[in-house]
Amino acid sequence: MKMLRKGRLGEKVDITFAEYTSSLEFDRKIFLFDILGSIAHAIMLVEAKIISKEDASKIINGLLEILDEGIEALDLDPRLEDIHMAIEKKLIEKAGEVGGKLHVARSRNDQVACDLRLWIREEINEVSKLVLKLIGALLKLCEDNVSTVMPGYTHLQRAQPTTLAHHFLSYVDMFIRDFHRLSQVYERTNKNPLGACALATTSFDISRELTTKLLGFSDVIENSMDAVSARDYMLELASCLAILMVNVSRICEELILWSSQEFNFVELSDELSSTSSIMPQKKNPDALEIMRARTSKVIGNLTSALSLIKALPQSYNRDFQELSPIVADSLEIANTSLSLLNKIISTIKINKEKMRRACDELILATDLADFLVIEEAIPFREAHRIVASSISAGNLSSLFELYKKKKGKALTPEEAIELRRVRGGPSSREVKRMLSARKETLAKLNAKLKKRMEKIEKSKENLIKKAKSYV
Repeated sequence: MKMLRKGRLGEKVDITFAEYTSSLEFDRKIFLFDILGSIAHAIMLVEAKIISKEDASKIINGLLEILDEGIEALDLDPRLEDIHMAIEKKLIEKAGEVGGKLHVARSRNDQVACDLRLWIREEINEVSKLVLKLIGALLKLCEDNVSTVMPGYTHLQRAQPTTLAHHFLSYVDMFIRDFHRLSQVYERTNKNPLGACALATTSFDISRELTTKLLGFSDVIENSMDAVSARDYMLELASCLAILMVNVSRICEELILWSSQEFNFVELSDELSSTSSIMPQKKNPDALEIMRARTSKVIGNLTSALSLIKALPQSYNRDFQELSPIVADSLEIANTSLSLLNKIISTIKINKEKMRRACDELILATDLADFLVIEEAIPFREAHRIVASSISAGNLSSLFELYKKKKGKALTPEEAIELRRVRGGPSSREVKRMLSARKETLAKLNAKLKKRMEKIEKSKENLIKKAKSYV
């Protein structure tokens, strides 16, 4: 601790103060990225002739050893404040006083900004991968249920007939949008703040472009104050995760309802259900209920993150330290929820007969009104009144008889569904077309994500390879 404090504050530090202000509990998540950022910085310093090759060799070798030993080998005394100082302390133990040269032309402000962006971009990829897996599970469910007739609902009241495939394709499209939102955040995250130092760059002739290349960033964050203070990418991610979890919560709510005896549309796997300690007959959708509850936490995390940032002046403020655990919590909830929901969707049993029986004659009321408009050439509003009056009078059967007489066949939910051939409708032709298109989209998104992840891994490999060439 004395290596940081003694010049200005002396060597003593209150332990309560140290524990209160330390970020080491969260910093475990960025250990790897701090090492990678430091290696890139060291390579840049030697190639810019700011430090000698001999010094660079000692520094880089020490960093590689620390990486190999892992975080457990570090002194995580809270009086060291954070992972940056814990690593620097270990580096100086290994390389001697020359280890202190690593901090030339760098501040912890741009150092942590870099670590967080390296961490966040990989987290975005992980949650994106889980989103795509869930989309794949939903598409499989849709493929198996193109002809599974069920009621479509508005206001949770039976409205019009549709199919289970048509219904779940709506969630497929929601999650595709979630993937695109995450990809947009990735693009704004994948930029390099190194070289900004505390806020005003440095008088040393460094190359920000080199560290950008070494770390696989797409570009430099040009304005140095923006580089160290920008956390809007984390707010964006918190927002994307909140929207994603709201979509998860909506599908959970439906499955909770549908698995009840009142609906009995679906049955969850025994392995993914709970029971009661007193009621032997119970089979409870606990996981779905917990997902629904944890969505509230993710929404709350977004509110906390926005509130934390809203009144901070430029540029760096220690308040930022409290943002990272908030985002990490949302990521953990999203990742575990998506993983479990994928299992639930993949193993769910569909009660097709129950769904079909739920389509009573009232669900065809709109189709009868449309029929009257076409056959009797009357305004829709008048047709609407006639059908509504027939329902009130309990005489809807007369309209069904008229339909059969005019069309030569009975009006059924299946017939009504097949009449809806408009783009995006529930007819089997449209649903199959949408299924094919979404499968193609999924393949493209998987390829895009794979390329993105491979680029990151390649940049890591190249960085370590180049680092070893200096040892």
